[in-house]
Amino acid sequence: MPPLSLMFKTVSTDCNLDCSYCYYRQSLEGSRVRRRIERPMLENLIPQYMAYVADVRAARFAWQGGEPTLAGLEFFRWLTDLQERHASPGTSIHNALQTNAVLIDAEWAEFLASHRFLVGVSVDGPEEIHDALRKDRGGHGSFRRMMAGLDALRRAGVDCNILCVVGPHNVGRPRELMRFFRREQIGYVQFIPAMDFQATEPNARPRYLVSPEEYGRFLAELFEEWYEQGKPRISIRIFDNFLQSYVGVPNDACVHGEYCDGGLIVEYNGDVYPCDFYIAPAWKLGNIFEESLASMAASPACRAFVGRKQPLPAACQICEYRQQCKGGCPRNRLSLEDGSQSPDYFCASYKQLFRYADERLGAMGDRIARRLRYEEKLELVTADRKAAPGRNAPCLCGSGRKHKACCGDPALANSYVFSQQ
Repeated sequence: MPPLSLMFKTVSTDCNLDCSYCYYRQSLEGSRVRRRIERPMLENLIPQYMAYVADVRAARFAWQGGEPTLAGLEFFRWLTDLQERHASPGTSIHNALQTNAVLIDAEWAEFLASHRFLVGVSVDGPEEIHDALRKDRGGHGSFRRMMAGLDALRRAGVDCNILCVVGPHNVGRPRELMRFFRREQIGYVQFIPAMDFQATEPNARPRYLVSPEEYGRFLAELFEEWYEQGKPRISIRIFDNFLQSYVGVPNDACVHGEYCDGGLIVEYNGDVYPCDFYIAPAWKLGNIFEESLASMAASPACRAFVGRKQPLPAACQICEYRQQCKGGCPRNRLSLEDGSQSPDYFCASYKQLFRYADERLGAMGDRIARRLRYEEKLELVTADRKAAPGRNAPCLCGSGRKHKACCGDPALANSYVFSQQ
């Protein structure tokens, strides 16, 4: 079977915050109510899933909400035991948890570290910015509670990423955001534009909280802060994803990939959907109590969703940046009177970024490709027990430059882009 990732809506829409831009604020019944994922459903699904991924030996779970920590630490202890009991020998289990971190304490952090969870923490910037829209239902800001949770995670050695929503509260302040994340020694940040729509109403026209022009300026200024002479030290996912396209490898973000194949979404009650922007009856693939996971993953409805990005809107098909952008997200297209579709609402934003950064992104892509050649040749040299090239010798990548000024540049070791190749 091909690889398959599962995202669980652990407590459905239930959350201990009430962020004004949350696209999942409303439940299927129209209001937030208390829900918890059903253990019998997982006892049914986990064995099926582990059998499904037995050949690839990689199981990938993402736990979201609402706020997934509302399910309780005892639930996650039970869950990881269930995963381990049903995993085939040699299967690596990857768990990712997206949280507002308000409930995270030392006990939570120790557990997440011991099971090697990747934890995404929602942080919109320094306190004044973060608390503008990320409040609880009493209207109180969440920054200090979030930071206490984030600090507990870092003390325990948990691998943490940051999710930052770009809205009216911070779209004009990218440099301030970057200063904050650097000061907090944050290494990985994902920025996503705020969109006020309901996942349960995918046919309703969304309301965007930032304009394409605002988001385009944000991306351009963010790139300038991130670039650092081609040796960035902070991973920003959208730039990493675009670099993948420049290098010519498949993009791991569905927004800028060829297909809508980000994995399956499992609701708290076992309902399965192809995307968390489409939690609606029309896109329901089935329920785990009624159909097998394998049959839903291979169903005509799922295949149709995976391919729904194609054909690209006419403007995308002739766009000079098509190979980098790949048409964006179908959820951000509008249906036109002639039956065609508009490009992604943020099309102008991406074009603004590419016009500003295309040459430098392309140069970074070339350097990554050279670095890969360098690593391959260095491995061969080492295997033959030959000495690595000296500082003034020609670089193994074939650039024609001296080793010390190319792949042997010590500054490259400080950039995550090249140190991880």
